[in-house]
Formats: sequence, C-alpha cells, structure tokens
Amino acid sequence: MQTEDFPRFRAVFDGMSKLFGKPIDGSMLDIYWLTLRDWPLDEFERAAAHLLTTAHFMPKPADFHALRKAAGMSPSEAWAVALTHAAGAYRAGPTVPEVERAVAAMGGWRSIAMASTDSLAFVEKRFLEAFKELGERTESREALTALPSRGEGRGRLEKAADRLPVGLRIVHAET
Repeated sequence: MQTEDFPRFRAVFDGMSKLFGKPIDGSMLDIYWLTLRDWPLDEFERAAAHLLTTAHFMPKPADFHALRKAAGMSPSEAWAVALTHAAGAYRAGPTVPEVERAVAAMGGWRSIAMASTDSLAFVEKRFLEAFKELGERTESREALTALPSRGEGRGRLEKAADRLPVGLRIVHAET
C-alpha cells in the first residue's frame, strides 16, 4: 500500500474494530500498518472481508499473513507440478521458482525423471521435505532482508518510519 491508501486502510480497521467490539488506538493502528503496508490495497481489502466473515475475534496481523500463505502452492500441488514437468513438460522451459529450488535441493530434475516406480515414493518424500523447508526459509529470509545490518540500524529504521503517514509515526524516547 502507498501512503495515500492509509485513509482507506484506517476506514477498514475502524469498521473491523467496531464489528468485533475492540477499539483500536493510534499505536495499534501503526502496528497493523507497519506489518501490512507491503500488501496491495485490494488484496488487503479482500483479506479483511474474508476475515470479517470467518474470524470470531479481532484479526491480528498474523491472521492476514496466514491467509496470504494459504494462497500459495501447497507441497502436494508443487509435487504434481514437478512430476508433470519431469514427465515431459520441461520442454516448455522452467517451472515455478519454488519448485525449481526444491528440485535443485534434492538433486535436480534427473533425480525425479530417472527414479524407478519403486523409489518414486521416497523421491516424493524428499521433494516434499525440501519444498516445505525452503518455503519456510524463503519467507524468513524475505522478512530479514528488511532488517538493518549492524551499524546501520538507526538510519534505516528512521527512513522506514518516514514512510508512515504523517501523524502516525511511532515516536521513541531517546535512551
């Protein structure tokens, strides 16, 4: 979302807080904005609409992120893509990047294409484990790239705070 999307973001949260009977103050709204600002506005609104119809309590940022994660490819779906690709679809070019990484981690396309029928269940198990582990690591790595490295923390954090809408910046006391 962009800074100009904040009024709509606030309106959605005002409605949600009234519906769930849990008022949100400025600092809580800041927390939601900080954790959800990388979402496109329309995607955020669709997720909020879904949570409004399914949640029993005021959704936390983790509830929004769980929806985004659920929209991704499951390990079983990825295995189906890998099998199709290994069986001849490779001629069409590379497949989904997540599948490519999992296949590379388990030994490459040849390890699937050349597997005997008897060993295919073991190959599938290795693929599913690699896909799940790489998915978790990729998610963590993407989140960590936004963190400042040693020595540059204050400047990068201040720049991030500057992207907040005016009047909604979290002010920290000097220590």
